[in-house]
Amino acid sequence: MNIKMLKAAVAGLVLSVSGFANATFIDFTGGDVTKNGGGVGTTNNFILFDNAAFYVEDGFKFEFFFTGLPTAFASSIGDYYNTGNDVVHWHWLDGCCGNVTEVKVSKVDGTTFDLGGFSVSTNTSNGGGGSIGTEQVYINTSKALGIFNVASDDWGLGNGPDPLITIAASNMLFDDISWFSFTNGNNSTAVGMGLDNFFLDEAGDPNGFDPTSVPEPTTLAIFALGLMGLAARRFKKQ
Repeated sequence: MNIKMLKAAVAGLVLSVSGFANATFIDFTGGDVTKNGGGVGTTNNFILFDNAAFYVEDGFKFEFFFTGLPTAFASSIGDYYNTGNDVVHWHWLDGCCGNVTEVKVSKVDGTTFDLGGFSVSTNTSNGGGGSIGTEQVYINTSKALGIFNVASDDWGLGNGPDPLITIAASNMLFDDISWFSFTNGNNSTAVGMGLDNFFLDEAGDPNGFDPTSVPEPTTLAIFALGLMGLAARRFKKQ
């Protein structure tokens, strides 16, 4: 590899690093919870915050909407299953334990973004039990409503591998959006809903990204620095 090719490769990697730096990963740990009634707290993989009104992490806001006054266990943020892993969890109006009608996600500053994927930790018709396949929770965006059903999943994190919903980079309904949300379908039997690990990207990224294969920015940076070192060494020799 000549010095020009090496410099070009390094430049490409540096751009890749800066591009991935624009991606945001929301895991519901280290963010701020505001409860209905005004209480606040920070998630830390140990505490569960019930009666949540909204949650903010890395510039994104997760907001709960209710019919009537929120019930005590309608919406929760934190270590819901006592496994040392924070999730967002709520109970639908049509179920036994809550009155949530919609959960909406947007950026605090109002700018647009891309949705790359998320994990499902609960989407079941049986509180504390398994899913039966008639759960019909829809995902909506600022571009379209009722885009697809979210995968059914048994109650509780740790009951097996949780489904990872990957949004194709070619799906323009999830690009340059100002919000997305989750709603229970008219014929749905879903009672509880839990989600984790949201992959979000800056708007306008022409390539999108695959949450199953996003490399660590640190790894890319080290590799780029190594190539720059090789380039400098070869330049001195010449």
